[in-house]
Amino acid sequence: MDGRPFFVMTDPGCFDISYRINPWMDPDAWTPEQATQACAGSAALRQALEAAGAHVEVIGAVKGLPDLVFPANAAVVLDGKVLLARFRHPQRQGEEAVFRSVFQRLKARGLVREIVDLSDGLFHEGAGDAIWDHDRGFFWGGFGPRSSRGALSVVRKTFGHDVVPLELATEAFYHLDTCFCPLAGGQVLYYPAAFTPQALAAIHERVPEQQRIEADADEAAALCVNAVNVGSTVIMARAPESLRRKLGDRGYQLVEVDLAPFIRSGGAAYCMTLRLDRKSTPRRRHPRRRIGSRPMNDIALQNTLTQSYIALESLYGAKNYKPLDVVLTRGEGVYVWDVEGRRYMDCLSAYSAVNQGHCHPKILQAMVEQAGRLTLTSRAFRNDQLAAFYEELCALTNSHKVLPMNSGAEAVESALKVARKWGYEVKGVPDGAAEIIVASENFHGRTISIVGFSTDPQSRGGFGPFAPGFKVVPYGDREALEAAVTPNTVAVLLEPIQGEAGVIIPPAGYLKAARELCTRENVILILDEIQTGLGRTGKLLAEEHEGIEADLSLIGKALSGGFYPVSAVLSNSEVMGVLHPGEHGSTFGGNPLACAVARAALRALTEEGMVENAARVGDRLKGQLAAIKAGGVKEVRGRGLMLAVELHPEAGGARRVCEALQARGLLAKETHEHTIRIAPPLILTDAQADWIAEQFDAVLPASALRSWARARRASPVRSRARPPASLPRPSALPG
Repeated sequence: MDGRPFFVMTDPGCFDISYRINPWMDPDAWTPEQATQACAGSAALRQALEAAGAHVEVIGAVKGLPDLVFPANAAVVLDGKVLLARFRHPQRQGEEAVFRSVFQRLKARGLVREIVDLSDGLFHEGAGDAIWDHDRGFFWGGFGPRSSRGALSVVRKTFGHDVVPLELATEAFYHLDTCFCPLAGGQVLYYPAAFTPQALAAIHERVPEQQRIEADADEAAALCVNAVNVGSTVIMARAPESLRRKLGDRGYQLVEVDLAPFIRSGGAAYCMTLRLDRKSTPRRRHPRRRIGSRPMNDIALQNTLTQSYIALESLYGAKNYKPLDVVLTRGEGVYVWDVEGRRYMDCLSAYSAVNQGHCHPKILQAMVEQAGRLTLTSRAFRNDQLAAFYEELCALTNSHKVLPMNSGAEAVESALKVARKWGYEVKGVPDGAAEIIVASENFHGRTISIVGFSTDPQSRGGFGPFAPGFKVVPYGDREALEAAVTPNTVAVLLEPIQGEAGVIIPPAGYLKAARELCTRENVILILDEIQTGLGRTGKLLAEEHEGIEADLSLIGKALSGGFYPVSAVLSNSEVMGVLHPGEHGSTFGGNPLACAVARAALRALTEEGMVENAARVGDRLKGQLAAIKAGGVKEVRGRGLMLAVELHPEAGGARRVCEALQARGLLAKETHEHTIRIAPPLILTDAQADWIAEQFDAVLPASALRSWARARRASPVRSRARPPASLPRPSALPG
């Protein structure tokens, strides 16, 4: 096989309807004209497959075996292994020897590697009742009219993959392929009425609602569910307009073939083919702008790209994130575009890494110019960008010293090391006894030492043992903080606003009290400004809201405008002075490319008034969000353009609202279960802020949420019901 999809078809020269073994068949209605039409339909199906990029091999017809034209019933094929079928009806049993001979020839050519017989006493009619789900990695197994349920265990044993049994409820849909068709990207086209309630429940359990495409009675009667899927192309019998719309809306390119003579026998496109090249592990393939010689419909291609990217990510990537199902490909300013060409307003800004907006032209120019000159020297040598970066950053933030690193977590780890070393060498804490106080619900990164003092079970569960030396106190509690300080305390580490916890703002005066406590007790105050810093809250650093200065300030994310991992520890001379050559470093920290990008990012923030804009537009947006009269909203809080909408539990969860916002062209992200973070780039305009508020107002309808909440409280039986989405069509984005 040459890497193309490989299908076997059968010459329809001997096809007719001479007996009745299912409700579709009527020998009395068969005419010679229909035999001619069948030959034309088979040829058209082959041409459609080849146009979709497939290779098709046709085996000869055999007189007296009219249903040989349906090779999907001949065998189950996966990874080059063939499990031969055994037919229940005597009229078809003669096909078994013919197909055995075909597969032996294919094996001799190296196109299959092993042929397996079904156990005695069992019936199974091949791929028509064992459909491989490429995206989920298991077989869907039909049983009832034609195939024995016991045969499904043989399928499982032969191929080493799970089989989900689906009992068929009617003789009209006697093979699974007549009413069930997995499509690219995890979508499933199926006819619910063909299944028993138990089978339908099994489908719904394994296929999310948004991936289910339900065929109606007319669509199923046209045997359109019996389809062949190659990439974005779905090849089927002539379909009702309703199904064309359903598939088109999902991004598939529909190719219709006149298969009426075969439908009179109870079969269609899938039955008429058997795919030999199916693999249990999908091949990595690059998306193509064309399939075969036919230009693809752009929307169909792009939707398929979304699905294929998600499928590849799921297959090869660690499952440590749960993103919204949007695949982004381009960004500019406050907007991003997905691979389907849809534009969204970005209200997360990569957790504040793109405060300056996506692909800021001046930062991009600095990056390109520096990348063409020199990217990395390591700190074994000096470079001409580092000193200027130090000078400009210190002047902007009123700092004495800078320690450049890469990620935010590295900046936190560096600060912990510096604080401990200062404690031992300057404060005189006994060796190994240094204590650092942190706050509950903190989020400072994902390293082992950092998650060790997290109070989030999901962050720390399963990662111990953890480093000692950390005390956790309630965030915002002055008395608890003061009580935790001992002679061995070397530092207090706080977020000025807890972003990941849900944009939690401490009580007024809390940070100032912490500063006074640390000064009095000779303790270092470390403020993690990786998310709050560089303009996000309407001040350059969030510490300015209370008129204080930390001993160590940690910045990152927006320090590069989203172009490159850059972070820094800002310090006074006394604290940073404890580091000496060889005691701490980073291969990439302070590299010339990072420094050039960071310098341009800082200039963009200050010269273009982004910090001041964040304060003004943030107040406007916060006020508009707070004015929404939705029953699901518990609180709106935040500073600058670091905002959050917290929902009541009866609102149905923040994830639901984020998905609803996505449908309207706005990307936001839930944190925990009931809070939505809103953090657009700092270049947001008044009109864009107004539009954000309008979208939240639209997806949080007060009457619907309240009525749903009342019903939920009144009826425990409906307690698992989802609240109404009430989603209008996506509205136009401003600007």
